[in-house]
Amino acid sequence: MRIVTRGDFDGLASSVLISICEEIREIRFIHPKDAQDGRVEADHEDIVINLPYINNCGLWFDHHVSEEKKLADMPEFKGRFEMAPSCARVIYNHYKDTHGDKLDPFMNMLEATDRLDSATLTKDDVLNPEGWILLGLTLDPRSGLGPEFRKYFRWLVEYIKELPLEKVLKHPEVKRRTDRVLHEQEKFNDILKKHARQDGKVIVTDFRDLIEKPVGNRFLVYTMFPDANVELRIFHGFNGTVVTAVGHSIFNRTCNVNIGSMLQEYGGGGHNGAGTAQIPAEEAEEKITEIVARLNENKG
Repeated sequence: MRIVTRGDFDGLASSVLISICEEIREIRFIHPKDAQDGRVEADHEDIVINLPYINNCGLWFDHHVSEEKKLADMPEFKGRFEMAPSCARVIYNHYKDTHGDKLDPFMNMLEATDRLDSATLTKDDVLNPEGWILLGLTLDPRSGLGPEFRKYFRWLVEYIKELPLEKVLKHPEVKRRTDRVLHEQEKFNDILKKHARQDGKVIVTDFRDLIEKPVGNRFLVYTMFPDANVELRIFHGFNGTVVTAVGHSIFNRTCNVNIGSMLQEYGGGGHNGAGTAQIPAEEAEEKITEIVARLNENKG
């Protein structure tokens, strides 16, 4: 079968677990927005992971709150949907009764995926990442680590199954990326000081005037604005769109807005605590102002 997923750490961990339980010949990457807009075709050989449901797929696994509301209108599907801290956890729950002995060696990876995808991190995790958390940051698309992730992702799926984490982290290709994450932390901190501001309880981080979206730990901004409870990050997307990425602060957990549900109204989606939407450039300023106001009102 063929995995269809997104290129983040949850997609990686999910692919590792699925490839232990199913015979996989290929991994295909698509953007969640393309799946959401029905621009992607699938058939019985496709296992769709950590993405909106795609018609006719063979198996579907997801945990995004924005998809929960669609379940009643979906055709009957094979796989599993549930509200869980990560899609990898959904996959583990689905296969643990039949493949638990093969999956149990990856519990540390799974627990780290839960923590990273649900953003239940400590300040030390953010300022001094290590282990699975550090590896996960090398595959965070919101950190700006570049388009060459596909080859790296596919290679990591196989490498993680063969070797312990300590040896994975020592591999030159992995070390090059982890070193970059750590070395650019200070540089990214300086960029955030110039491009992030606080508007009420909202951190507004606007990267649109930068030619390249900078690399950096996306949780770092929350250590700089301890009184804020949510961030709106803005940068240029595909085909002339503006991406609005919203996330609850992982240290000041007082924002009650369901981000995934709110951004679904703007053509996006996500979880309760984080999500994205791609907005046409001509509508961006109006919608951004509206989103900031809704976040400050603390109403979805």
